[in-house]
Amino acid sequence: MSSNVITRPQVDVVVLGLGHMGGPVAAELSRAGYKVAGIEKGPYWDFSVDWNSSVIHDEWAIMLERKFDHPLHLSTFTVRNNKDQIALPVRRYTKLIQYQSLGHGVGGAGTHYGGVMGRFSPWAYEPYSDTVDKYGESILPSNHDLEDFPVSYSDMVPYYEEWEKAMGISGTNQDPFIPGVKYPTPPHPSTPYGEAFKRAAESLGYHPYPQPSALISTSYTNQYGIRRNGCLYCGWCSGRCNYPCEVGAKGSSHVTTIPAAMESGNFDLRTHSYVYRIDLDSSGKKATGVRYYDAQGNINVQPAKVVFNGIWGFNLVRLMLLSGIGRPYDLDTTNGSLGRAPTLGDGPAVTNATGTLNMGANTYSSGNQAGGGFVMLDLSDNNFDHKGQNFIGGSAVSYGNYLGAGPNMVTAFNAGKTTWGSAWKKSIKDMKLPTKLPITFAPSGPEIPTKDQSISLDPHYNDIYGDPLARITINWGANRWRAAEYLAPKAQEILTKMGCTDVKVNKVPELSGNVDFWAAHIRNGARTGSKPATSVFNKWMQCWDTENLFAAGEICYPFGDNISPGTHPAGAMAYLAADGIKKYLQSQGSLV
Repeated sequence: MSSNVITRPQVDVVVLGLGHMGGPVAAELSRAGYKVAGIEKGPYWDFSVDWNSSVIHDEWAIMLERKFDHPLHLSTFTVRNNKDQIALPVRRYTKLIQYQSLGHGVGGAGTHYGGVMGRFSPWAYEPYSDTVDKYGESILPSNHDLEDFPVSYSDMVPYYEEWEKAMGISGTNQDPFIPGVKYPTPPHPSTPYGEAFKRAAESLGYHPYPQPSALISTSYTNQYGIRRNGCLYCGWCSGRCNYPCEVGAKGSSHVTTIPAAMESGNFDLRTHSYVYRIDLDSSGKKATGVRYYDAQGNINVQPAKVVFNGIWGFNLVRLMLLSGIGRPYDLDTTNGSLGRAPTLGDGPAVTNATGTLNMGANTYSSGNQAGGGFVMLDLSDNNFDHKGQNFIGGSAVSYGNYLGAGPNMVTAFNAGKTTWGSAWKKSIKDMKLPTKLPITFAPSGPEIPTKDQSISLDPHYNDIYGDPLARITINWGANRWRAAEYLAPKAQEILTKMGCTDVKVNKVPELSGNVDFWAAHIRNGARTGSKPATSVFNKWMQCWDTENLFAAGEICYPFGDNISPGTHPAGAMAYLAADGIKKYLQSQGSLV
């Protein structure tokens, strides 16, 4: 690492992280005439050059070596289930330790994610008040830390629309529970087994609609004039969210918003740059800019009037903790807001319903990760009566997405009597042409924030530069299992109506699993809220403690619903933050 310090000219806004959060902010501010610097720890991927078929059709390098993912030797995270344990670091991208891949470069994980989309419902923005008004406080855990968003769904609609136009979201609507949605590109063609699910759900009085997707179904030009190709249905983007798109159909900032920022003439892109501090003035209440290491190891100082923190999850919290910004959450006193009550979007094994559909399919490389199926919200949120129940919320139920993925030329197995020799070879010969489809529905409840979970700085483990890693103290709550007990029989009815055989409910004991990994979808931890004592950012995504620091991301949710993975609502939040920054640059001070 070099001892050189390079001080850059001041900009209006410095954007940290150029994924789904940083892209919209960079585009909106640079196109509004402000000087913007974008800081990204990875490279800029040109899909037409870097991701041609000879490069991305490489299962060993992408699925096993994770060539397009964040390098864990640079920095990682530590995980524990309670405050009495010593957290252990994640060192590899393989389950059981870790199987969620993260992004590296402009576009972040959006360059290779599955692209499943969907807005949050009105209930998701007021889960606490709606739940308590209808069912009382006793339905919540005694140590809950559930809060409403400081904005309503109707407040967010204009920002959702901007995000959807930028991304070109494919779909129809989310009626009747999220009315008024009209996606800009058509849904992907449906599958026969998806149609079977749709018919069965409708016959039971449910309301399925085509799965919204960020993998666009046709060529499209967004509001910035950036044109993209439609999906070719090659199938390579399926399979564990690992593969980037060789034609640019997969919605990501590197093909949607960052090109718009670059065309503005007001945007300076800095790649291979690792941000390690947000600098503060002598009062400690205002940011003066950021510090980062460039590819040569030089320390760069980037002065700015506004700092936007758009880096992913734990890193967003960690950077603020390292910079002395905010009030760190204390697990013993339950005071503080930064790092408070994080939750995982991914869940454990729960009670589920299974069956076998007597329908064949083609699972050769075709389709994409998020298209072809249908989703229903009838069993989610507060869309059914919870009176007398011991859980809140519910789950979306979906089925029918394309089965085709990469060719699975790399197949992992343990040698044994059933996985070796001629009998085994015969069993896998037609593995791409199944004549029956096994189906598992495992709807469960959303995770409720609780006061015994936190994000802090680890006292034992550091990153490659010597700074402490983020330490997450987290485990799953009973709400997931309890909701599943109620929902699995409902899913069983759908399977029976589809004509499945061997339909049954498989019981899984409550609290029978523990978190031993971190997930891509991390909620809470740096929440937006109306109370400075328990939240980090106000309704405009402006930091309560540092007025010229703004942020967005799933980590900023006060509650993470499970009707969509969470990227879609966070994208709308990025447009809200961009609006807040514009207001701040016009008239400095607190916006609330």
